[in-house]
Amino acid sequence: MTDNLSKSIKSTEHELSWANRGLKGNCAADVKDLCDEIVKYKKLKALRLEGNTINEEAATAIGKALEKHSEIERLIWNDLFTTRLKTEVPPSLIKLTQGLLTNGSHIVEINLSDNAFGPIGVKGLETFLSSSACFTLEELRLNNCGMGSMGGKLLAEALIACHKNSIAAGGKRFALKQFIAGRNRLEIEGSQALAKAFEIIGTLEVIRMPQNGIRPPGIEALAIAFVRNRNLRVIDLNDNTITTAAQKLASAIEKLAKLEIINLESSLIRTKGAIAVARAIVSHKNLQELYLGCNDMHTEGGLEVARAVKNMPSLKVLDLNGNCFGLDGIDENIFIGNCFGLDGIDEVRSVLENKSFINQMAFSDDEGSDEEEEEEEEQDDGNESDDEEDVEEENDEDYQEAEEEEQDENESPSFFFGTNPTRQTTGFQFGGSPTIPSKPETVNGLSNMIAKFDFNVSSSFSFGLQPTTDTKDNKLSIYNSIDKVKEHLKNDEQSIERAIKLLEDIWNDNSVLQNDSSSVARNILKGLTLTNTSERNFNERLLVSLGFVKDEQTGRLRRANNQPDKIYQTLIDINQQLPKSTKNLLSIFLQNTSNDQNQRVSELKRKLLVTMKG
Repeated sequence: MTDNLSKSIKSTEHELSWANRGLKGNCAADVKDLCDEIVKYKKLKALRLEGNTINEEAATAIGKALEKHSEIERLIWNDLFTTRLKTEVPPSLIKLTQGLLTNGSHIVEINLSDNAFGPIGVKGLETFLSSSACFTLEELRLNNCGMGSMGGKLLAEALIACHKNSIAAGGKRFALKQFIAGRNRLEIEGSQALAKAFEIIGTLEVIRMPQNGIRPPGIEALAIAFVRNRNLRVIDLNDNTITTAAQKLASAIEKLAKLEIINLESSLIRTKGAIAVARAIVSHKNLQELYLGCNDMHTEGGLEVARAVKNMPSLKVLDLNGNCFGLDGIDENIFIGNCFGLDGIDEVRSVLENKSFINQMAFSDDEGSDEEEEEEEEQDDGNESDDEEDVEEENDEDYQEAEEEEQDENESPSFFFGTNPTRQTTGFQFGGSPTIPSKPETVNGLSNMIAKFDFNVSSSFSFGLQPTTDTKDNKLSIYNSIDKVKEHLKNDEQSIERAIKLLEDIWNDNSVLQNDSSSVARNILKGLTLTNTSERNFNERLLVSLGFVKDEQTGRLRRANNQPDKIYQTLIDINQQLPKSTKNLLSIFLQNTSNDQNQRVSELKRKLLVTMKG
């Protein structure tokens, strides 16, 4: 089902389609025929490029051709960057959309699904998304893009900025109708950020966010946002973890009378959650499809759902497959009726015998037992908090493993160069929360700044950071000698790894003075012999070390730095030795971090940006 979320149907006869041609656009010449067709097209409403692959040069040519079409409305560019590095995507997106920022276009649909560009890809899109070209945007498809929680936050900021900018412009207010972002690892923080954006927008009709690792706090935030979008027709939270948030979600569903499709499949709503949902939909007049399969639901929950929908003429599809409807699957404390001891599946069928879809309903073999259900219910009861504003402790056995994975994989930075890692909610920054610009950011020059870079964070490299303490006899002082540094780096395939590790050591060691830190860092750069490949590798590892990107090979989280002032000053001091590509990349990431509350750190960051641009 999530694969279908990536597809855009043909919605206009004025569509130019180059879909699935296997085009490899590595230069302008490769896309000349496409560009010629774009230019010649008389009334171009939609451009479909899915199933091809382009780089920045090709994107630049296509973007220039699009400048001539202010009438374009639909950008169907899913699966457009196959085989491309993540760092190639942002400048390509910028070049593709740059002309649309100024030609007076009014975009209605953007589909960038199946482009695994991660959070950095959102950076290439945010300026366009918050611009006047997108004030008319109704449908946004970003399915299977690997955005992560940080990408979710960045996307939320762009959507909020678009709404704010549209109000300031005094024209048509931003009124997004469809938001589709399945399989993106949004998790709790990403979903909470997007929930805030949904609350502000208030015009959504379709929200599909399946398979995102969202757990109860994120579900609860979304439930609040759903209520603010009274025209919601579709809610799809398939394959997330609802559990203790089921009651709040059900309360939101009860208030949304226009709902046509509810998909909560494989989300662990369990029996209590199923009963809550059933009671929430009983008065709904427009519900057509209800998916509650694979939810660890026992018979009493299934019967409650069946009773709620049996006299609902609008309902065409009901999925209860994969639940626990076997013999003796009825809790007599909840069930009301005279069918104890009968097979649960037959009992549900009996309640639904008047529905036309009953013969199409499938039921898998019974799973679980009453004893397991009772244990789970007791555990859930023990986890519920009396204070609704407190985040509930989630000790449930069925998703404890998911909690552990969340701790390992959450996009927010959570480990330091020092000894005591702490959870933080910032990303691409050393401190503070990202702020929303009052007007769209300019994209001038940004594409050129990152055009030649690559930090494919899948190369093998293991950071073994060890805590250090102040010491009078610091072993790192020997690296004030360029000869010692060269001897350490060895000029082989592991040189980059040794160089980054040495930088981490000097930045992490409180006993290394600022002058020594800059001296050693300068010697490291002098001691490296950089080729195009090793320079990209150096940039990649440096960005990981500074906490700007996640180390995907090890699965470890972005790092937060406890000595940003030392790092900034070192980078200022070695600016002349830094490769141009490194300076440009650092400039991009630093520009998109908020100012630190520490005045000295903020001033050093400003000075670093000025120095690198100079």
